Amino acid sequence: MSLDVRHLQLLVALDEHGSLHAAAARLHLTASALSLQLRDLESHLGGRLFERRWRRLHVTPAGERLTHSARAILSELARTEAETRELLAGRTGVLRITTECMQSYRWLPSVLRGWTRDHPNAEVTIVPEAGHSPLVALRQGAVDLAVVVGEHGPEARVRFTPLFRDELVALVSATHPLARNRRVTVRALTQENYWGSLDSFAPQTPLGRALAQEGLTFARVTPLPFSSGAPVEMVRANQGVTVCPRWFAEADLARGDIVGLRIERGVWLHWSVATAEAGGSPLAASFVAEMKRHCPPARSAARD
Repeated sequence: MSLDVRHLQLLVALDEHGSLHAAAARLHLTASALSLQLRDLESHLGGRLFERRWRRLHVTPAGERLTHSARAILSELARTEAETRELLAGRTGVLRITTECMQSYRWLPSVLRGWTRDHPNAEVTIVPEAGHSPLVALRQGAVDLAVVVGEHGPEARVRFTPLFRDELVALVSATHPLARNRRVTVRALTQENYWGSLDSFAPQTPLGRALAQEGLTFARVTPLPFSSGAPVEMVRANQGVTVCPRWFAEADLARGDIVGLRIERGVWLHWSVATAEAGGSPLAASFVAEMKRHCPPARSAARD
């Protein structure tokens, strides 16, 4: 192909200014250099693109057709370059996130508010279905960032950034017999009706491991999503127990009609954020930094 960007710039400058000297000054070239470029281009294309009339250059029909396209192409190139710079700088684009624990969605909004304020041209898309296998989704490129729970060893192509440690607490009504204690055993807990997500005591979770060590299961389980608020309301009505991170229930605990009990000597969650080791979204790093500023503080459930 005979055309390159300098030829497109030459055509537009000549059409706008009508003279070699003015166009050359616009392009920071000498008039002789610009004249040589024009002759070279016309030679490759096989005809005149500009004609000299009364000391001015006038575009020919062929030159007009080419110049019209040159303007569109240069405009698109400039826009694409600007967008690419914004993408590489992490100021625009789409960031796809997911979380392994649905309770995370209770504190993610505060992160989103701060981050979108600093990245008004970027967009965050939540991919909830990837939460079942967040690291698989990350390696497959289905998400750019995943909030995960637990202590993770080295994973191929994945970088883990620790966020905070939090304690799981058992929530009971203030009128429940267990509320008189600061702690509750796993055995005593399983004798109650459990309200909440089954993921809370899946085998890979801290509570799941604590149950497995004792060979225990809950006497009765009523699956309810924490996002609905129903598990906490059932506890408030003294209909059983639920288990969740302490920060998740802070507002409810402050009311005084619900009590948070430490489980045994403490059952802890280790939260971290997983991103691609290389080649991930440029937006991910700034989002991780915002998460570290907004993530809940690590606190114990009760004082010994």
